[in-house]
Amino acid sequence: MFSTAIICTDLSPSSDSVVACAGQLGLLGVREAFLVHVIDVQDATGVDTGSSAGLTFERQAEALEAQGITVHVDMQLGYPPYAIEEIARQHDAGMILVGSRGQGLFTTSFSGSVSSDLVRIATRPVLLASLPALGDASQSDQVCGRMLAHILFPTDFSPSSRIAERLLGGLAARGVRRMTLLHVVDTALGNAHELRCDEAAERFAVLEARLREKGVESVETEIRIGSPDELVAEAAGSGAYSLVVMAPDGDDASEPPLGSVTHLVVQQTRCPVLLVPPGCRL
Repeated sequence: MFSTAIICTDLSPSSDSVVACAGQLGLLGVREAFLVHVIDVQDATGVDTGSSAGLTFERQAEALEAQGITVHVDMQLGYPPYAIEEIARQHDAGMILVGSRGQGLFTTSFSGSVSSDLVRIATRPVLLASLPALGDASQSDQVCGRMLAHILFPTDFSPSSRIAERLLGGLAARGVRRMTLLHVVDTALGNAHELRCDEAAERFAVLEARLREKGVESVETEIRIGSPDELVAEAAGSGAYSLVVMAPDGDDASEPPLGSVTHLVVQQTRCPVLLVPPGCRL
């Protein structure tokens, strides 16, 4: 499905968990990866680019190669989101893997504002590996090794969500056996809840049939009424799922940017989150 991936590292101890997760990307079809570290041009003073950084790069690359992935390393100076997307474009990478500190997508730490801007501009799926959910490197290997066990797909049936549906089909072909499709009828959008539930059921019936044709044995559908922020985040944080696939809101007027649902899911998730950015081309 994804033959080539960009793997982002800040060369910190916690990035070892991200790299351990990346070692399981073979599940998604990845055979070649670019291990990328971008030194933020705005905060480059005192950054170690010498032997220590080189040794960490080498060790992380070796860990990936031990999992059967061909690895190339790339260290650059620039603004990380734009540099990462440009590297991905140059190598026609199918996806980008970046760590998340579990504080939401829009905080100002590494993998906070970086991830937010990256998801905003990326033209390919972005896999967020939540560091709190991953644990240490040995635990991360197990968490990411079961990514395809039970996928949660929250959808609002927007155009970007329909793009994400195509991604689900590709994942199904990789051996997924169980998926849960979730739609929340937003009570803030007025009445006619029953009608909107019926419309969602019809859409899910079509999608379920497609996924079963691709080999998914169990497709469960959930249609709930309430606040999407609360109910989707609750599902993502339940621990019942191995991967969340969703399409962030591409409306620049949304608060926070890319949607409050995405923000809360990233905060509360207990598994990796595969995001289909607004500009994604599948």
